[in-house]
Amino acid sequence: MVRPLAGSSAPRGRSGGTAAGGAGRDGGPPGGSGPRRVPGAGAGGSLSGTTVLVGLIALAGVGLLIGAAVFAGGLPGGPGESPGVGPVASATPRASGVAATADPGASGGAGPSAGPAGSPAPSASPAAAGEVPLALVADVRDARVGLSAATVAKEVAAGRVAVPCGIDELTLAGEPLAVDAGACLDVAKIPAAVRARAPRLALLPAALVTPQVKVLRVGGADLFGAPSIRTRQYPLSGTALAAPAAWTAFHEGDVRTLISTGDTCPDRGVSHQANTLGKGWAWVLDGGTATYTGTHMDRRFDGPDGTGWPVVDAVRTGNTGAVRALVADAEITLDDFECPMTASFRQHDAGTVFSIDPQVASLLAGAGVDVVTLASNHMTDQGTGALRETLDLFDANGIARFGAGMNLKEALKPAVVDVRGLRFAFVGFNEIPGSARAGGSTPGVAYLDETNVRKGIAAARKVADVVIVVPQWGWPEYHADFTARQKAQMKLFWDAGADQVLGHGTHWAAAVSLTPGPSGYHFAISSHGNFLFGQDWSRQTMESVVVELTFVGARLAQARLHPYVMLDQAQPNLVDPTTDGAHVLDQVWSTSILK
Repeated sequence: MVRPLAGSSAPRGRSGGTAAGGAGRDGGPPGGSGPRRVPGAGAGGSLSGTTVLVGLIALAGVGLLIGAAVFAGGLPGGPGESPGVGPVASATPRASGVAATADPGASGGAGPSAGPAGSPAPSASPAAAGEVPLALVADVRDARVGLSAATVAKEVAAGRVAVPCGIDELTLAGEPLAVDAGACLDVAKIPAAVRARAPRLALLPAALVTPQVKVLRVGGADLFGAPSIRTRQYPLSGTALAAPAAWTAFHEGDVRTLISTGDTCPDRGVSHQANTLGKGWAWVLDGGTATYTGTHMDRRFDGPDGTGWPVVDAVRTGNTGAVRALVADAEITLDDFECPMTASFRQHDAGTVFSIDPQVASLLAGAGVDVVTLASNHMTDQGTGALRETLDLFDANGIARFGAGMNLKEALKPAVVDVRGLRFAFVGFNEIPGSARAGGSTPGVAYLDETNVRKGIAAARKVADVVIVVPQWGWPEYHADFTARQKAQMKLFWDAGADQVLGHGTHWAAAVSLTPGPSGYHFAISSHGNFLFGQDWSRQTMESVVVELTFVGARLAQARLHPYVMLDQAQPNLVDPTTDGAHVLDQVWSTSILK
């Protein structure tokens, strides 16, 4: 996690006319109703472009990743193996949710950033002749997290892994692997081949990896993984006697990851568990792993066929803290925070007008959240006074915020996060009915219209290398596909200069769009689903995904999804993506746009 650069006019530091929400919002089914604040921090050390052996010492505190290693992390042999801007904050990798202090003078650092003109120059030494960093890749929709080194060796030996023509030698965990030069595949054809699962796996020069494919971990190591994962020694290397320069142009120091969580409004079931039952706010993010024991029909609402909605039955399987570890282990962590915090909050056991315990701000900061969108349909549920409290609480806890403010100028101001000299800017817009609309002198949220979109993205484009739009969209709620209106809005975002879109609003994990653009691939997700927002009346509102984006410089290289289930209307717990998590992943991918 890094501390944000900006997003509010107030300085940030670390520390432990009312528009009420309308009835029927977020209460029922359809028809019902890090970043470090050290400007100019130098770039981190880079992996030599000539080698894929990372050879770094594991970060202290990696033990906290116990749960993420099982489902989000995929340990060898584990389930994952199965089939106007204010001051800028700089970010550094974190371990176990503890933010490290950026050190501009650290070895391999690039020194102070010259500004948002582009990625900092890699500091890795030149590639030695013939050495090619390789990644094990599959179809982007492949549910597996990774394979053990032994399994990879068997797959290569059996000819079930495509090897790029031009690779003369392979080494895995220090042992040579036989390469059949006659059975190689042109490197340009590899993405289409694994998309068609013919073959299902391939090796690809790391410098050529795009979101068209999914990189799988090898023995728990991953060149494109979270900061703690990138410290693990990568066991796979290749040699090409006549390697094109593009094959060796990969530097680990250029890699940065972003974690994005779903709808967060910890009232109702969440605060009931934390406050009423006395489990405490830390418990909410202490979820580990879970497994399903069955399903049943919940008949509180009619459902699509009049017989209710299916609900999953699940039990915890241990690994306490896995969710917190996943959320914290990224250079940037983004949260969709939908509801106002106020000292006068009260528990709501029902209804759709919310107020949140102010302790949640420090909970999120302690869990590594760096930046939040406030552009939602509930942000003015308690009036403008509570909106002001919410802004101040995030500022006091060192979390950048965007999408809402005491006027439209503040609501449109991008939040900027600097990660080793590369600047990420976030802008947010809402179109779900409910919150007051920010105006020239009117508090509220930035609404999703063409004027606001173009103005907000233009401001972000001026100060950042990567511009990410975070819309609350997709009305009416509770669907998994992109609506025709969302498709038109995506076109507007791209035309206005956005790079990626992390959407929210439907309370379901929903479709992904992955399309080529002039500067690389555009990723958009319609909605992540609920994160800290208890709706237990259907599996669609219980099951969700954490989104993980990996950038190499400013270019998007990977987009991966981590499935989880909400238990007790309050606590997310990770599920195995190849078994219980397959349902929600299929819900996303089956409606997606992939080009």
